[in-house]
Amino acid sequence: MLSFKRINILILMLYLCSFTGQAQNTRLGEESSFTEQFWLSLDPSWQLKDSTYLKIDIGYRTVNSDGWQRYIARGGYEKQIKPFVLKHLERYESYIGGVGLFYFDNNQGYNSFEIRPFQGYRLGFNVSKRIQLSNYFRLEERFLITQDPNNNHFGLRLRYQIIANFGLQGFLFGDERGFYFPMGVEFFYNIVELSQFSDVVRITPGAGYQFDPSFKIQGMLAYHYTRQEDLGGLSKTNDIVFRIKVIKSF
Repeated sequence: MLSFKRINILILMLYLCSFTGQAQNTRLGEESSFTEQFWLSLDPSWQLKDSTYLKIDIGYRTVNSDGWQRYIARGGYEKQIKPFVLKHLERYESYIGGVGLFYFDNNQGYNSFEIRPFQGYRLGFNVSKRIQLSNYFRLEERFLITQDPNNNHFGLRLRYQIIANFGLQGFLFGDERGFYFPMGVEFFYNIVELSQFSDVVRITPGAGYQFDPSFKIQGMLAYHYTRQEDLGGLSKTNDIVFRIKVIKSF
């Protein structure tokens, strides 16, 4: 059990190191742009049966330059399953499938609409009473609808996210109330690259408050790095993202 936990912690440390190396390369002279973004999302979910859940994500995103706004509606079905790997560990596993709709309102060019089906697998376990680790593997198909002739219209990518959550529920508050601190790293691999929002890595530390097990508010200050090639050449973006997430289960 300890060895598997150490593997997850090692992965998290390696991604943090890669982030540090990327920042160093930028300082050495790589051309890249810098943005500040604001993301707001409402994440309700409903338990359909003992092991199945309906999850919704409604979001709004914008950039500090007023260059664009992005509107998101995403729905997914998650089913918890009996463990089929590493059966001797105490953990939870689930399959996830759904579709996302993304409307991109571009103030400096063409607008676009993206349809994004996705399929995923989640594996998580408790390191201790207050520390949880979660692994999330996801495959996304991306269908882009736009009049911009410089954009391709199909993309396919893999995503892997590892999140460590440090919970202080019950400390200075009731047993089911209190602060918690998530730290996530997500890596993207493009099988077929789309011409918009081609992420490479996201580093996402945050802090949240749990009012009760069904209601949480979470704030994050994240670093996102994107890199993609288009007709104008190689473009890179370093983004600082301020994010607020409201989580409610029914």
